[in-house]
Amino acid sequence: MDPISAGAAFGFINSAFKFSEFAVRLYEVGSENEVFVRLIQRVRKDLEETERVLHVESVKRKLSSTPGKLPWVMSAIHSTKQALDDIGRWVERVRADKEGYGTVSFENRVRWVFNDHEKLVNRSMELATCHQTLSTVLAYLSPLEEASAAAADAAPPSYDDATHFDDFLSPRQRKRKTTAETTKAGVDGVEKSAGISSSGA
Repeated sequence: MDPISAGAAFGFINSAFKFSEFAVRLYEVGSENEVFVRLIQRVRKDLEETERVLHVESVKRKLSSTPGKLPWVMSAIHSTKQALDDIGRWVERVRADKEGYGTVSFENRVRWVFNDHEKLVNRSMELATCHQTLSTVLAYLSPLEEASAAAADAAPPSYDDATHFDDFLSPRQRKRKTTAETTKAGVDGVEKSAGISSSGA
């Protein structure tokens, strides 16, 4: 084989290989796009949860009393929303084709391979960074909500415990109060015993 024909043959093989690779990439457009769509959905869920917790009154009070935390939280939310809006534009064409027609048009497949995919890779890295910061924010906010829920579920103290009313009683009044409590405890015990006896009979 002369050098010219050998070079032509290798050129043809190289072109054929590139074409086959291109064909494979065209075929995989739908599945690749779904990966980015799932990433977007996961980040959106965490963003929604962060905004929900942020609207809890006790969490808002805690943030207002902690200088520097609220700007950090709002900055993370804002950056994540921007990253979501940016990446969403590049998955929308393929997503709309899949949802409307069940497949991706040839035009959008070619656009994906030569243009959209590279932009999506860069923007997905930005979104992943924003998501990491948002996850840190959510990890900080969630215990604040749990602490407020635990405080709300706790039983309120009795009136005597809250006011220390005994401190204002005279010695004679304290004695009467103690006697009344003792008598009540004895009556309750007798009634309880009677209930047990009657049930046993």
